[in-house]
Amino acid sequence: MSRLILKNCYTAINAADFSDHCSSAEINLSKDNIDITNFGGDGREAAAGLQNNTIVLKLQQDFSASEVDATLYPLWKNETEFDVNIRPTADVVGTDNPEYSATCILLDYQPLTGDVGTLSEVSVTFMVQRDTFDRATS
Repeated sequence: MSRLILKNCYTAINAADFSDHCSSAEINLSKDNIDITNFGGDGREAAAGLQNNTIVLKLQQDFSASEVDATLYPLWKNETEFDVNIRPTADVVGTDNPEYSATCILLDYQPLTGDVGTLSEVSVTFMVQRDTFDRATS
């Protein structure tokens, strides 16, 4: 059984490749838990409700043109929907390297964080809009 050591993830935000600025990637797939328990049983029952998916990236901040802040701030300010794409490696999409993608919105953004003498990194949570989350293998 093979194991995956993350060394070369592909991360793109609004078609801009930020793989060289990304130090952490997290995809959270979730559905609301709808309680459908009734008097007909001795235990709880649940049904899947609406999707509530997020993508969380930790990015090394960069204020240069076309870099992290120049991309994220306008997306937050203008409340623009945009695509986020993530693959386990930078290789082409395939069965052993699926691409996860979604149309997202950025609701919270902290453009500057860090302590004296440390790398400024921002943790950004992208809210997936509607049911736009997809997993492609080709």
